[in-house]
Amino acid sequence: MTRRGLLGASIATVAGAADLMPCGPAVAGEPVAVTLPRTVQWDMTAGGDPDRPHRIFAAWPETPPPPEGWPVLYLLDGNSIFGTATEAMRVIGGHGAAVGIPPALVIAIGYPIETAFDQPRRARDYTPPAAGAPSGTGGADAFLDFIETEVKPEVERRFRVDRSRQTLFGHSYGGLFVLHALFTRCVAFQRYVAASPSIWWQDRAVLAEERRFTEAPPPAAATRSLLVTVGESELQAPPGEPPDPAREERRRKARMEENARELAERLAALGRHGPAVSFVSFPGENHGSVIPAAISRAVAVALRR
Repeated sequence: MTRRGLLGASIATVAGAADLMPCGPAVAGEPVAVTLPRTVQWDMTAGGDPDRPHRIFAAWPETPPPPEGWPVLYLLDGNSIFGTATEAMRVIGGHGAAVGIPPALVIAIGYPIETAFDQPRRARDYTPPAAGAPSGTGGADAFLDFIETEVKPEVERRFRVDRSRQTLFGHSYGGLFVLHALFTRCVAFQRYVAASPSIWWQDRAVLAEERRFTEAPPPAAATRSLLVTVGESELQAPPGEPPDPAREERRRKARMEENARELAERLAALGRHGPAVSFVSFPGENHGSVIPAAISRAVAVALRR
């Protein structure tokens, strides 16, 4: 089997794999907590501002880093997807290592909370500046500065990193942030994965950034890659639910799949002047259920030579 085929086959096994370890000695019949091996978390404040706290989650491979360092998969919404991404990397990366593909670091950026999402903070951090945007949004540039000037140096202090193979993944508002980073600072990462990006936000303000990017592609754009993913059933009502006109109107206005597909097609038209673009629509998946599938694809992107 080819390397690509092996990675693709591994994706299907992620949901059933769990490399979990008990925390402390176990007594028969006595429940104990479980932890993910080779993981750690630490807290940081962006620019020393106590109103901008973040929690960083890290998972490293079992094998020593290669001479050039490990590739890195950076993820947004770290509280909700770190576990999924870590196990995906453990399974897919483990199979890749068997054919000479080194595994990668997983670095997830979240918040010091116990819930899956901090909606107000992610709305601030993941959305780009836009005219007339609501208060509490538009902080994407400051957040990208935090990643570049504080998170990455701390990661590189703790781990040996291959700076030439850094991937950024985000879903929903996070996918919007990924596009913003590509369009405004494409040198920050080499590979970008925008899952179910909220292109609709603020009357599709991100498309103005896209136009500036495509009118004068920076030289680095030709060496970058972008994967755009979406669920075929984004924002649709679950099967069996009665019709909901309000939900249908939101779905119609958001145009999740259409916006994502059209953006990918426009960027692909740049040819050798732009990033290598691919698009995937996952059949039967909605805005939430598509996340594990998108993460598995992001892991494969991060591991690619």
